[in-house]
Amino acid sequence: MQKKRKMEYTILETKIEFKDNKIQRITVLVDCTGNHSKPFSDVRAIYATTKPRGGYMNIPLSAKISERLLQEVAAAGMETVNRDDIFPNWKKKYEAVA
Repeated sequence: MQKKRKMEYTILETKIEFKDNKIQRITVLVDCTGNHSKPFSDVRAIYATTKPRGGYMNIPLSAKISERLLQEVAAAGMETVNRDDIFPNWKKKYEAVA
């Protein structure tokens, strides 16, 4: 039996905040655009913190930065409406690529 591969998210940028040299919050800018849509037409900022929140992931206090951790934030973090404040000028940066 073949193992199912987990969905991998297209992470464009990441902002990581620390307190006392420990990760406190990770916010990822994710392109959630499907294969049949214009690139970067569904870009979201998704975050996780060390504080538990019902239904969303929280970052373990012993967490180390890794691609897997960033993918977990993208998959199970909470969407924020402050995308443009957290990642200013992201549209201009990725319009040039599209």
